[in-house]
Amino acid sequence: MRETVKSVNVKVLRSKPWIEEKSTFVTYQVPIEGKTSVLNVLTYITENVDPTLGFYCSCRIGKCLGCSMVVNGEVKLACTTLVETDITVEPLRKSKVIKDLVVVKKGKSRPQSA
Repeated sequence: MRETVKSVNVKVLRSKPWIEEKSTFVTYQVPIEGKTSVLNVLTYITENVDPTLGFYCSCRIGKCLGCSMVVNGEVKLACTTLVETDITVEPLRKSKVIKDLVVVKKGKSRPQSA
């Protein structure tokens, strides 16, 4: 049986530090169906709504920790965190932001608190 499609609001903290703009939140409406990860939602945004959104992912299975970000105030992996309702997504707070959700990462360790 096919699951129904519903829409969620995805609020993303956008920033372009090389221009020295203040970071701002942008909200995107994204359709989701069944089990949809934060990574799937961000990919949908870049492929269908805003190709300028910056984020990083590598393994897609929660091993590399490359997709660590703050989701609804908690540090999560975008590839393993499921979306069921509206979400807010921000870059890791204690890291230097390159663009949007892409940050400079030091070493390969489990993410610390937001």
